[in-house]
Amino acid sequence: KIGYIGAFTYAEVISGYTAWYLGVKSIVSDVTMDVTFTGSWYNETDEKNGALKLKEKGAVLISQHADSLGAPTACEQNGIPNVSYNGSTEESAPKTYLINSRINWAPYYEHVIDCRLKNKQLEKDYVGTFATGSVQLTDFSKNCAQGTAEKVNAIKAELEAGTRHVFDTSKFTVGGKAPTEENCAPNSEFTWDVPEGIKLIEDGYYHESVYRSAPSFDVRIDGITEL
Repeated sequence: KIGYIGAFTYAEVISGYTAWYLGVKSIVSDVTMDVTFTGSWYNETDEKNGALKLKEKGAVLISQHADSLGAPTACEQNGIPNVSYNGSTEESAPKTYLINSRINWAPYYEHVIDCRLKNKQLEKDYVGTFATGSVQLTDFSKNCAQGTAEKVNAIKAELEAGTRHVFDTSKFTVGGKAPTEENCAPNSEFTWDVPEGIKLIEDGYYHESVYRSAPSFDVRIDGITEL
């Protein structure tokens, strides 16, 4: 059992925690995950209480898409390994911090400047990736198990090469059924009317952030319980 503290119940958060869950599932096949929401991007008390709630439910690893030190602090105080969000918490949680991803805006700024200098139209839906250097991982902490860095870096190389896809439809089910265009259709408060002719599921995976930059994956897949 793992746990996740989310800010809001829409695609930006759902796609993130589902991706993280599927990553863990690729290593521990029988993993399940509980998710709790705070309704705020930054609420230290609610995020800390959310982590404690997940601990009571049996979570042995916790991550979050929320901005304060609430969850990492609760994890540190209770000895629960934590993957932090968009910034290292190693200084605040030296015994339990594992790693985090971060956004690097430099490639996008370079793209904007290049378009301006060359009088090119700026892309409406620019998407940065591991390959462009827009998504980065911090250094692995000493709390990570031996072999973690090698395993993660091998998977990262596959993502960069396009040989592995986060939302591989052979890796999850929706209501006990295989993913389809119907049961994976975007249905969040930021409803996206998918342009005619576009298939979000093709070549064996859901095309997140391919046809638009904003996340669209808000599917509740099996194995994840929203508290």
